[in-house]
Amino acid sequence: MRDSISLEAYIRTRVEIHNDLGGRGYDEGIRTFNCPRCGDRKHRGWLNILRWTSGCWNLGCVAEPRLSGGAIEWVRLHEGLETRGKAWVFLIREFPAQLGEWIPEPKAEPIQDWCLFPENFRWVTGETRRMEEYTFLNFARQQWGLKSEDAVRWNFGFALSGRYRMRLIIPIVLDSHPVAWQARAIARGVEPKYLTSTNGKFGQPGAECGRPAAALLFNLDGVPPGSDVMLVEGAGDVMGWLRGCEFRAPAPVGLLGTALTPEKLGLIAGKRPRRVIVALDAEPAAQRRALSHVEDLEAWGLSACRGTWRGGKDAGSGATLATQDFGPLAVGDHLRARLQSSS
Repeated sequence: MRDSISLEAYIRTRVEIHNDLGGRGYDEGIRTFNCPRCGDRKHRGWLNILRWTSGCWNLGCVAEPRLSGGAIEWVRLHEGLETRGKAWVFLIREFPAQLGEWIPEPKAEPIQDWCLFPENFRWVTGETRRMEEYTFLNFARQQWGLKSEDAVRWNFGFALSGRYRMRLIIPIVLDSHPVAWQARAIARGVEPKYLTSTNGKFGQPGAECGRPAAALLFNLDGVPPGSDVMLVEGAGDVMGWLRGCEFRAPAPVGLLGTALTPEKLGLIAGKRPRRVIVALDAEPAAQRRALSHVEDLEAWGLSACRGTWRGGKDAGSGATLATQDFGPLAVGDHLRARLQSSS
């Protein structure tokens, strides 16, 4: 769908491009300008016409440093439209891509996957009769209903000292290899509840993995290609949904938060899912975000719908999943129907 829209033409009609003579980042698709959201006058606003991301480097701006929802959210705000879906319809109708239009090739820096677990890290074995291991196993049982065999299957570990003291270490695996991890506090009142391994280049002081948080999903390896995928918030939701079994449809994937980044969208699309069900927690704010995720997934050419919970607040609570489907229309037909109804 993005290929059918000239985002370059749109942005040039709305702001004065500062780096249009080939300044820094231009060949990578970045356009810089004075941000209209905060009144910036030092061209700290930016939008990437290739990656469809946007933001502002002005401290205190609502888009600083990266606007949630990216370029389509920028369009929605700038045009005063109610939803991102209406922003897509507006762009398709008003700014179609021209035949032969030149778009620079992105120069994405490849992700180097590596992972180092923290010092004083120990694996949960399920067989060791160590009191400290029982402490973490009891937490997993009380929090997510997991048995010791579940803890071993998810390769749990724990730390007894250092920055991650008394935290349960949950590895994040892609292509059968750990690429990062989350450390969950087991004591009440400890904030933040989750700490994610810090990314950087191998050997860089403080770096614990090579993959940024924006490109992390939990249990993506557990999704059979072509199956239904259910997007939930945390690793605990995934493990609670699957407790006692290795597979349960729809296949759950943890966003490790509520953000759906372009990197995560690309990973999900790589599984060629039949349908994606966005089933975030039952809170109103999470459900509103789920609807915007459905629009973003549709924009990537994926069939998507929102999932809601009955009898609980999330996938890990034993709740029943209900879907609010958009019906049998294919994604392209669905968008064409939007265009026809608005014309």
